[in-house]
Amino acid sequence: MGSPPEVVREILNKLTSTPRVTGSERLFAPSIAELLEPHCDMIRIDPWGNVEGIINPGGKPPVMIAAHVDQIGIIVKEVTNEGYIKFDGVGWDPRVLYGSRVKLITSKGIIRGVIGVVPTHLLKAYKELEEKKIEIKDLMIDIGARSKEEAESMGVKPGVYGVPDYDPILLGSELFSSPGLDNAAGVAAMIYGAMLSRERGGIDAEVHFTATIQEEIGLRGAEMMAYKLRPEVAIAIDVTFAEQPMLPEAPKISLGKGPVISKGPIYHPEIVELIERAAEENEIPHQYEADFKGAGTDTWVIQVARGGVKTALISIPLRYMHSPCEVISLKDVAWGGALLQKTLELL
Repeated sequence: MGSPPEVVREILNKLTSTPRVTGSERLFAPSIAELLEPHCDMIRIDPWGNVEGIINPGGKPPVMIAAHVDQIGIIVKEVTNEGYIKFDGVGWDPRVLYGSRVKLITSKGIIRGVIGVVPTHLLKAYKELEEKKIEIKDLMIDIGARSKEEAESMGVKPGVYGVPDYDPILLGSELFSSPGLDNAAGVAAMIYGAMLSRERGGIDAEVHFTATIQEEIGLRGAEMMAYKLRPEVAIAIDVTFAEQPMLPEAPKISLGKGPVISKGPIYHPEIVELIERAAEENEIPHQYEADFKGAGTDTWVIQVARGGVKTALISIPLRYMHSPCEVISLKDVAWGGALLQKTLELL
């Protein structure tokens, strides 16, 4: 086995090479199960594509680790008579999609395309276009088809999902960039935490490592699984905004300085204190984020499941969220997995 960042990079390469757009979870759930299975006693996939890896069945207390596995993407709405593709998306700034490459996940395989642009020369000629705000409804994908019939023969039709078509890359020696790191980074930290838990033992709890679905459209998978599992304790792993250029006031969170422990009303003090203790006793670098409302991650629905769950949040710092060039530190992901494992030892 390589160094922790190398192990995490291998996990991330596998995750980011798998299109995981919200709504297509049943297609890629077996790939996620394959990554978790070597480190768990039992693997389950539910009919919606939530993946659950269990360590120490029958232990106490029952614990849910939740990392949403879906990434933002697009869905085909219409194929024009000329063979172009109209689409919709969730979570996208249309300026980011303009001129980008995409891959569509059809029943006949991956179909690649480009989202067309109006050349700057023509923008100057058509002032109404130059001044018009870019909206997704006005964008179209060119897949090389010359007619609606040809596009449909390639497997492209309404309801087909798609994602940005960019390979993961290493920036320098430590930073990793790819589409879909929200939340491949959290899933990788969870899988690495499961790996360490299996290797080191010492966990009394029954732990359910859960790759939840459809977080990007309403935290749906976490709600399903929290209701089903009835955990006493839950820890969600997601991403959070890190410092970056081009902002009037940059977030205070930095890449390479450790995972982020959230504090606020929906995070149970008892579990937060255990996470802090695990970090301090094991000298794991960590940062803090004060979060008064707590909306936007799986913790929002897990906390209130059934009679209530003692819930906490660990986040991986991330730059350029919801873009094809999201960036994380491999060290932060590895530290996040180590922090999770050491916290589980204390439960």
